[in-house]
Amino acid sequence: MQKIMVSFLLISFLAQYSCRKSDRDDDKTTNTSQDYAMVQSMALNVNKIIHQAALSSQGISANNLTTATTIFGCDTLIVDTVSSPMSIIVQFTDCSVSGIVRNGIIKATFSSKYDMAGANVNISFIDYTHNGMPVSGAIKVVNTGINNGNPTYNFSTNELKVEEGWKNRAIYWNANQSLTQTSGETTADFLDDSYTVTGISNGRTYAGNAFTTNTEGLNFLGNCNWVSSGIATVSPANLAVRTLDFGSGCDNNAVVTLFEKQHEIAFP
Repeated sequence: MQKIMVSFLLISFLAQYSCRKSDRDDDKTTNTSQDYAMVQSMALNVNKIIHQAALSSQGISANNLTTATTIFGCDTLIVDTVSSPMSIIVQFTDCSVSGIVRNGIIKATFSSKYDMAGANVNISFIDYTHNGMPVSGAIKVVNTGINNGNPTYNFSTNELKVEEGWKNRAIYWNANQSLTQTSGETTADFLDDSYTVTGISNGRTYAGNAFTTNTEGLNFLGNCNWVSSGIATVSPANLAVRTLDFGSGCDNNAVVTLFEKQHEIAFP
């Protein structure tokens, strides 16, 4: 009887240890970090387009720096300063620039002059695709004024949805972040812009896993399609926290650290 009891306890201990070890060993996925890195970069790309469109449209900004009818040369700006709220439509048809092909419409409405403190900008999408991936949901940008000489904005998303397309899967992303423009504010062209991004977000990955993120400083350059540097923590539900390091320079590569082991990733 004593032998049976000892054997039972030994088996129970080994089973628990094996379970814990397996849980840890199997917790190697970087998919959540990849999906977050992609949607964060994609949303900031949309924002920079609307930023330039607003500063390039007479009547939308108080001190518009130029007057334009296009952002990339393969899109069309339609500006309405008569209606309330004022609006800009950026219409794309197979518009291919720097490796991104855009189709459909990005629409922004403005509660007041874009470059004045307190202005609310609501961004939506109509049949919009980014490299064939349908994008929907909403982005809101609030001009929060000048802080230490830099324009600042509250940047939030409401169920921003990026579909994978042919696999019928989607990322859902809700963000509440602060953008500080650290350069480029004297020109309308977003290519010389740079931003620091801080704040939190949550969502669901293509695979359906819930996650949250937190960052105290990502750097986004107007002349780059992706977050160029900075660190975010990515926390998939019921799994260990990952550290996502975007490295330095303009590329779609990053490093995920999990259990002190580094994993190189690339994202669209």
